[in-house]
Amino acid sequence: MKRWLLGAGIAGLALGTASAADLPVAPEPIDYVRVCDAFGAGYYYIPGTDTCLRIHGRVRVDYRYFDTDFTTNWRNYNSTGFRARGYIYMDSRSNTEFGLLRTFNEIYVTSDSPGGNRLTLNHSFVQLGGFTFGKTQSFFDFVEYVTWAAIYYPAVSDLKTPVAAYTHAFGNGFSGSLSLESADERRLGIGNYGPGYGGTKYPDMVANLRVDKGWGSAQVMGALHQVWTGANPAGVTPDSDLGWTIGAGVTFDMSLPGETSANLSGSYSQGAVAYVTSSPGGGPFEAYDGVYDPATNEVDTSEAWGVSGGITHNWTPTLSTALQGGYFSYANDAAPSGDFGQWSAQGNIVWAPVAGLIIGTELEYQYYDASSSSALGDGDNLAAIFRVQKTY
Repeated sequence: MKRWLLGAGIAGLALGTASAADLPVAPEPIDYVRVCDAFGAGYYYIPGTDTCLRIHGRVRVDYRYFDTDFTTNWRNYNSTGFRARGYIYMDSRSNTEFGLLRTFNEIYVTSDSPGGNRLTLNHSFVQLGGFTFGKTQSFFDFVEYVTWAAIYYPAVSDLKTPVAAYTHAFGNGFSGSLSLESADERRLGIGNYGPGYGGTKYPDMVANLRVDKGWGSAQVMGALHQVWTGANPAGVTPDSDLGWTIGAGVTFDMSLPGETSANLSGSYSQGAVAYVTSSPGGGPFEAYDGVYDPATNEVDTSEAWGVSGGITHNWTPTLSTALQGGYFSYANDAAPSGDFGQWSAQGNIVWAPVAGLIIGTELEYQYYDASSSSALGDGDNLAAIFRVQKTY
């Protein structure tokens, strides 16, 4: 009997152990990625947070042809070029008691042949409420080209630069911005003066007033830029000067058959030429913020102005064309032989067979008109681009 009871106990214990092993084990909780539709398509909540994130990218491939009057060695001139560029965009957003908190990074790698590879941080900024800190589009800039402007640019300011800015929304589509921006990014040099610019002492001060309505948008803007001379070891250092610029622009969304938009902008500057156009001069033509006059031991600030306009039209949901053109004028009384005018024009036709994909071609042209006192001759540049681009 004792042996029978002992055997039964051991069997029951084994059966109980096996039954316990068969019981289901509660799985670890899984924090699934959730769609965030508060800020548009493509955003997801970062697991465990209330921050919405969107990561996307772009691949761009260009095939280019160049022709220029400004070369003395045509045999060694690069008439053709290949470019591949890959983009990564990272956009995070969350609502806070202080307003929208946003961060944005845009990084791309360019491979040029000939030319090699390079990495570019195009945007990297933090926004909280109306404040913006980091690298982004200058608050002076307004008009975006309707064309690619891949090689030769219209007379428009287009610069990504470090900023510390505040934007206030007045309501009814009106807003205003004040921005401190990197002065070094806008320096074009001081002509006829070996030491050139000195160290950066003050940031550029930029302000704008803007309105956005159903018909389009408009903006007036201004900037102050210090022309700070470096120490002259050969004599008295000339006094520095204050450069400035003013500008205005307007864009229209017109009710024509299809979808049509247009833009028009212009600006004027004394000593802050890079605010008039991001591409002043070329070939033998050089633009400076100021030119040193040894007769007066002073720096004469350069005068520059420019106008630009463009129009784009979508003929069908997949076919569009665009035209952009402009004129830039540069002059300095201390060196009138360097005065010139710069005409530019770009036009393209683009096919978008599927969402996010474009295939197209563009022609870009520049003509330089030297002043009558210049030893430089007139000349022009021509470029043709074939592009394939996919954004995802």
